[in-house]
Amino acid sequence: MEVKKTKPVREALQLANLLIETDGAAVGEIVGETGTGKTQAAHAVLTEFNGVRICCHEGMTRYQLVARITAGLDIEGPSTRWLELLEKYPHQVGYRPIVIVDEANKLKWQALEVLRYIADECGFAVLLVGTELYERQFSNARTRPLLLQLGRRIGAKRVRMGHLDRADCARFLLHPKFGEVDKEVATRFWTGCRRGNWGEAVELAGECLRLAQVNNTQTLTMGVLEAALNWFANRRDAA
Repeated sequence: MEVKKTKPVREALQLANLLIETDGAAVGEIVGETGTGKTQAAHAVLTEFNGVRICCHEGMTRYQLVARITAGLDIEGPSTRWLELLEKYPHQVGYRPIVIVDEANKLKWQALEVLRYIADECGFAVLLVGTELYERQFSNARTRPLLLQLGRRIGAKRVRMGHLDRADCARFLLHPKFGEVDKEVATRFWTGCRRGNWGEAVELAGECLRLAQVNNTQTLTMGVLEAALNWFANRRDAA
């Protein structure tokens, strides 16, 4: 996966570096609405630092989570000793590895508590990546007391992914495909993808490129962009 070092991604890398170098609780989080580039940030952290990325699924148990982590780190041993093996791993490799937990909103509180243990007792840096559904677990009356210790360890160590500004939209999505783009066209593109929603911007840029190729041009004109925006609007209505 090609990593685009947008401003939010650079902030995520700084957070990951802080977690790895900190002497205290090494748990942080990347949060944001769907389409803001959280998975892009997770892959950027994985590329930049040693560690493992886990993409969670609905209903994943704590045992499945730990099994995925140990498999990603090439730790072999009986399932009854997985946590013991994880405790030894940072000492064996000589640095603090990072575990990136993508789609953390799909985990139940028991699995999230295991991640706190992996940070506290095993010496890993843990980076949780999720949507607002993940954040609700820390305010829900039932799960708030159960996740109190994890929440304290996160504290202010968080990055909230937002929409790209106009400059990053042009730099990372338009310039690689079309070179320099007229300022008015670039601004219209930015507003057309909800002012820089990463997921929508990627889709829209792809459709612009397809239509430009159909029209035998390498330039992103306002006409090509408006045609792409019409396609985009129809696609959203159909969804």
